[in-house]
Amino acid sequence: MKKIVLLLFCLCMSSIVWAKDYLLVIDFTDGTDISFALAKKPVLSFADQRLCISVEDQKSEFELPDVVNFHFMEDPSAIRSPRVDEDFIISWQDEDLIVISNATPDTRIRLYGIDGTMYPSRVHIHGDRMEISLAALPKGIYLLNINNQRTLKINRK
Repeated sequence: MKKIVLLLFCLCMSSIVWAKDYLLVIDFTDGTDISFALAKKPVLSFADQRLCISVEDQKSEFELPDVVNFHFMEDPSAIRSPRVDEDFIISWQDEDLIVISNATPDTRIRLYGIDGTMYPSRVHIHGDRMEISLAALPKGIYLLNINNQRTLKINRK
């Protein structure tokens, strides 16, 4: 079964024109997900009950029991506004600070590196504002997940 899935994945990857606008999305049992741009040619493999994904020189590994599903979807990054929900508004305060307005005390924030590493959130709450500091992070691409509902790509230059 794994070989068939891997073969189908490789066939989907064969068209760069198709791949440039699509993502490989991996759904996890805790309700979170992570995505990889097909234009970056991720390589998917299975070894020792782990799902391994290599993108350029970065490698991410996930325990198979933690993976619910993986699928392809159109990349929404070009059309998504910074408005996450009717209640949340995301803005940049400066180059190291992201502000989420109209947040509630139960708002969950998760920050991932492009390689799948989860970074501890540096969140400060001021009333209905959540401030997320990126100051201690190296430059690179990050994924900001809010309430397991939306994931935004952040390019920290």
